[in-house]
Amino acid sequence: MIIIDGQIGVGKTTLGKTLEDNLGIPLYRELSNSDTITILDNFYNDKKRWSFTSQVHFLVHRFQMIKQIQKQGEGILDRSIFGDSIFAEVLYEEQFMTKEEFNTYDALLRGMLELVAPPTLLIYLDCNADTAMQRIKERNRECEKIISVDYLEKINTKYLKWYEHYNYSPKLFIDTNNLNIYTEKDKNYLINLIKQHVADYV
Repeated sequence: MIIIDGQIGVGKTTLGKTLEDNLGIPLYRELSNSDTITILDNFYNDKKRWSFTSQVHFLVHRFQMIKQIQKQGEGILDRSIFGDSIFAEVLYEEQFMTKEEFNTYDALLRGMLELVAPPTLLIYLDCNADTAMQRIKERNRECEKIISVDYLEKINTKYLKWYEHYNYSPKLFIDTNNLNIYTEKDKNYLINLIKQHVADYV
């Protein structure tokens, strides 16, 4: 199991699809059902009402995908439960989630982490908040138009701290600020880099 994690808009799904095509490992997409899209739209329109619901939904959905991968024997995730708490922490700190809601979410997450096998490799895609904002604008999802640079900065700060302490599996840090996966040169560079790391651990 390979997990790809990082900032909103950093290119997780794009890289996951590229790896699926080149490594023959199926990609389990984060935004793969209508309930997820609906809840995400609701969340961005009313964070106070939907923060807890959306966090639990994503957590359960990601847990189910990991269980599917464990049954199938291989898979790629464009975000996973291993870094899931980052968004919940920001929402709690911004008072969109109550203490009781966050504690309930946290207890559920900890229980799930005890039930899943660790990944083979974490691929962490890094970019600064300004780059992430530009990429979010370019993909032009309606629900993401209210995302602010300040919010992205908070997510970045927590993600980098999380990556520093992440110890579930081997990990690979990739700075994507000056990489464009849509060019053949950068795409081939990323594929070869990741192939090397996957080969080291499988």
